[in-house]
Formats: sequence, structure tokens, C-alpha cells
Amino acid sequence: MLCVQTWGQTSKSSLQRQKDALQKEMKRLDSAISANAKNQKANTVQLQNLHQKVNVRRGLINNINADIRQLDVQINEKSTQVAQLTRELDTLKNSYARMCVNYYKNKSTGLRLMYILSSQSFTQAYNRSRYIKEYSEAIRKRGEGVKQKNEETKVALSELQNMKAEKGKLLAEQKSEMDKLTADEKKVNTILASLKKNKRQLENDLKKNRNNAVRIQKAIDEIIRKEIEEQRRKEAEAARKAALAAKKDGKKATTVVKTTQKTSSTTDLAMTPEAKALSADFAQNKGKLPWPVERGTVFMHHGRQQYPGTTANIDVTGVLIAAPTGSYARSVFSGEVIRVQIKPDGLYMVFVRHGRYYSVYVDLVSVSVKQGDKVSVKQPLGRINTDKFENKTILNFCLYDGQIKQNPEIWLAK
Repeated sequence: MLCVQTWGQTSKSSLQRQKDALQKEMKRLDSAISANAKNQKANTVQLQNLHQKVNVRRGLINNINADIRQLDVQINEKSTQVAQLTRELDTLKNSYARMCVNYYKNKSTGLRLMYILSSQSFTQAYNRSRYIKEYSEAIRKRGEGVKQKNEETKVALSELQNMKAEKGKLLAEQKSEMDKLTADEKKVNTILASLKKNKRQLENDLKKNRNNAVRIQKAIDEIIRKEIEEQRRKEAEAARKAALAAKKDGKKATTVVKTTQKTSSTTDLAMTPEAKALSADFAQNKGKLPWPVERGTVFMHHGRQQYPGTTANIDVTGVLIAAPTGSYARSVFSGEVIRVQIKPDGLYMVFVRHGRYYSVYVDLVSVSVKQGDKVSVKQPLGRINTDKFENKTILNFCLYDGQIKQNPEIWLAK
């Protein structure tokens, strides 16, 4: 029973932590939906937020169901315990009653004295005298046992009633969440119906975003490739100069040249001690980096995703984050701005280097930094563009480890 109880407490604690996290996420989504409703038409943003909210609510309902199932097990165990305690209490009460009746019938001092005097020996008389005393003590202890068992039974019954009351609250909460889930699903269907009316415009928007995604991917890959090549060129040039300076010492020069050839052929970017330290700090913050916006929700996840309101798929280079109109992109870590690039559509991309890592902020309508600037964590880099179709504000945030594309969501704080 103790093992089961300990397991139950641990599981209960785990369920509560999960529930708290889900409710926190629900509040964040409610806030985002409210902000979007006030500032934007953004049906696709609302659709994505509602989809996320529906999923979170389903998770919350599953959490409540798990809590109810666990509580049912505990209620059954406690009911069994109460039944066992009740049987034991009844047995003790009956035994105690019989002992009391017997003691009452023979409580006369004369009867006890005759019982002792009728003994056939002194030893027997002594034993009978001791038996009378022990019987009195046994009655007292049995009475205390009845009282203790009665208290145990009361406590168990109280715990059982509390469990049943808690289950009642959970069932009411479950019904409330189910009703809210139905309402959210109706909102999703309403937005989908609205998007169907603008099907042509939505398809044009999808096509434009697909083309942009391809161009952005190529542009980012090319810029980071050139940046790494330039760093290697500088490192190789520094090594060459060091080799020339050591020309008088043939052995030393040979060693330096070999080292230079090895460095220039490797795929790893040679870094200064400062850059290495920055890279290590960045890597240690995986899953803890601040979001590149002050407030926002994921509009589209990283990788191949279904475009909102359609059945078509699109490849997302980084992660698309919806933010309130007028929001600024901010650096997720300290680093150096290595490029501010203007896209063909007139919007900006800002590249920040963090040692061997690169963060890229795409679709800024204006910028507040320039190439060579040192930036700190959460420093504003530029204002995010708001599109004309749905009046939605979307930041495309990308992350690279050297030339290797990363899923930004696993790096950002939950």
C-alpha cells in the first residue's frame, strides 16, 4: 500500500506539472489570439493559433482523464481499505462487548474472592488472582483498540470522501474543457469557410510564399557559404604570413605550411578563442534561447508543413513566428552583425554571427543595425513587415550551425 501510495503521489505530481504547463500555454495562445483579433484580419494566423489551442486543449483533457483514471484506482483502493477497517472495527466491537458483559456479570467482589479461595493450591490461587487483573487490563486495551480503529476508519472515510469530491471537480472541469474544445473547433471551421471565399487570393499568397522560401533558402546558404570562405581565406592568409616570417627556420616553416594546408582543407571554421567561447556559450543555451520577438506564437513550424487554409505543403526554412503589428525582431544571443541584405521585394534580412553559429532574421521592413555592429541578447534589430493581404506580421527566423540548417524551435525556450 505504501509503494502504491508513493507511486500515486509521484504520478500525481507529474500530472500537475504537465497540467500547469498546458494551462500556461493556453493563456499565451489566448493572449495572442486576442491581440491578433484587435490588430489584424490575419485569418491564417488565427487559424494556426486556434489549431494550436485545440491541440493544447486536447492535451489538457487527456491530462484530466489521466488524473481521473488515477483517482479511480485510488478510490477503489481506499474503498477496499475502508471496508477492511470497518470489518475489523465490527469484530473488535463485538469482542469488546462480550468481554464487558462477562466482566460485568462477575464484577462482584465476593464472587471473585470465592473464585480465588476455591483454588486447590496456592499457585492456582495466585494464577486466578493474576488472571482477574490481566482480564481487566485486556478489557481496557481492547477498548483503546476499538477507539483507535474507529479513528482510523473515520480518517479513511474522510479521505475517500475527499477523493470522490476531487473526482467530481475533475469531471466538471472535463466537461467544461470539452465544451470549450467544441467551441474552438467551431471557430476553426468558421475561419476555414471564410478562407474558402478568398481561395484565389490564398493560392496566390501560397505561391508567393513558396517562391520566397526557395529564394530565401538559396540567398541564406550563399551568404553563409561566402562568410565561411572569407573567414577561411583570412585564416589561411594569416598562416601564410606566419610561414614567411618563419622562413629562416626551415623545419619550423615546413611545420607551419603543413598546418596551413590541413586547416584550409578542413570543413570546420578556424575560430579565435573568443569565437570558440561564444560558440560554446551558444551551444550550452540550446532550448533556452529567448524568442526573437517579445510576444508571438508559431505560425508555421520548421520543415515541410501544410499551408494554413489549404491542403498544399510548403518548405519552411526556419520557423515562422506571428507577432503583433509593429513588433521588432531581436537578437537571440550576443554576437556580430555580418550582413544586412535587401531582398528583391525590398525587405531586409539581418545575419548575426555567434561564433560558429548564425541567426538570420527575415522580412524586416526597417533595420536598426548595420554590418560590423556588436549586438547583445534581446537587442532590437529591425521592425517586422506586416503584409497587405491579411495584415499579418510574420518573422522568418532561421538558425545555422556553420552551413548546417537547424530547427530553431528546439533552440528556443519553451
